[in-house]
Amino acid sequence: MPQMSRLIDAVIFDLDGTLVDSQPAVLKATKEALARFDIIASDDEVRERFGGGSRNIMSFFLVRDLGEAKSSEHIDLAVEVKNTLQTEYSTEVGLLPGVEQLLSELKRDRFRIAIATMGAGSVARRVLSHNRIDSYFEEVLTADDVADPKPDPEILVKTAQRLKVDASRSLYVGDSTHDLEAATAAGMPFVLADTGLFVDGRRRIDLREKARSLDYPVVATDEIGSIAGIAKSYPA
Repeated sequence: MPQMSRLIDAVIFDLDGTLVDSQPAVLKATKEALARFDIIASDDEVRERFGGGSRNIMSFFLVRDLGEAKSSEHIDLAVEVKNTLQTEYSTEVGLLPGVEQLLSELKRDRFRIAIATMGAGSVARRVLSHNRIDSYFEEVLTADDVADPKPDPEILVKTAQRLKVDASRSLYVGDSTHDLEAATAAGMPFVLADTGLFVDGRRRIDLREKARSLDYPVVATDEIGSIAGIAKSYPA
C-alpha cells in the first residue's frame, strides 16, 4: 500500500536518454535503415528528428527524399528495418550512472514503477533485459501500445491506468520536450532528466527554461539518483 503521507504513488520513466544512453544505437540503426532506401542523413539531421517514435522519424526522411506517394509505399518496411537493426544493437546500450540504484531505492520504498516510451516494444524490452533492470517495472508501454505518439498524453494515461493509480499521483521522468508536454497534458507531475543525449544546443536550453518556468525539477545526468528523493518529497 502507498504511504498515505506521500503525494506520489508511481514513477513512470521514459527510456532512451532518460535511463539509458541509446543515442549511438539509434543513430546507427536509423541511418542504416534509411540507406536501404538510398537516403543519406547526417547525425545532426537525425538528431533533429528525435522524438515521437520510429514511424515519425522514418516518415520524415522518406517524404523528404522520396515524396509522399513512395513514402506511403515504403514506410512500414522502413520502420521494420530500423526496429530490427535497433534491436540488434541493443547490446550496445548501457545504463546511465545511478539508474540501478535509483530503481532499487524506488522499489524498496514501494513506489509503482513503469516505462512509457515511444520506442518499439521489441527494442525496449531487449534493452531492459540486456541491462538486467526489467524486473523493476510492473508495466512497459511502448509505441506499439498507442495510436498517438507523444506529445499526445495517451501513453501516460494508459500507463497510469494499467498501474491503477491517478495520473496526478504519478511522476513522469523524461528528457525531451515531447515528454514534458505529454506529462503536462496528462496532468502528471514531471521531472526533466537533463542528459543532453537526444536534446542539445538551443533546444536543450529552451527545454530547461520551460521546465523551470512550470516549476518542474531539473536533474543532471550525475543527479539521476536524486529522483527518488523528489518522488518521496514531491512537490517540495
